[in-house]
Amino acid sequence: MLARPRGAGKDSFSHADSAALFAALRLEPGGLLVDLACGPGSYSLEAARRFPALSVLALDLAADLVEGLRARAATEGLANLRADVADLAGRLPLDDAGADACLMAMIVHDLAADRAADAALREVRRVLKPGGRLAVVEFLKRQPPPGPPLDVRLAPAELDGLLARAGFEPVQPPRFGEVAYMTIYRPVADRRPA
Repeated sequence: MLARPRGAGKDSFSHADSAALFAALRLEPGGLLVDLACGPGSYSLEAARRFPALSVLALDLAADLVEGLRARAATEGLANLRADVADLAGRLPLDDAGADACLMAMIVHDLAADRAADAALREVRRVLKPGGRLAVVEFLKRQPPPGPPLDVRLAPAELDGLLARAGFEPVQPPRFGEVAYMTIYRPVADRRPA
């Protein structure tokens, strides 16, 4: 991405059903969850607390948010949580097929608005293991507040189209909440992104 998104640092965690999200990702001991555009890190912190045998890597473009998350993880003694600065539209600091699960909460609309979604999603596909899962949480396409302007929000069909171009297919239909929805994707085994 070219710049820090307008909503960076705001916490969307209260708008998602974290128990359903973590269950849908099928997190296993010894696995790696990558929280992409982690913001203040609420999802990462919750995953690290709930699954102490899971490694959690939280990535964000904003160095101040990453530093704040590192401090919170250290204060809580969460040795299974690491936070680093990374640009999702660039190369992620992970090996090919190194992640068991990835999370993109309230960021795909910003990537799409910046015309960086295709590159970022291809990179997520690169780092996700075959059979791995990607959870995407987005605001419903209705008038704010909360969340971004209506014109940048993605309806579930629009999100599916972006993910399909990057070589993903939905494995769980959208789960709708009051202001947001979550869809679970997996890489298509026989197809590489265009």
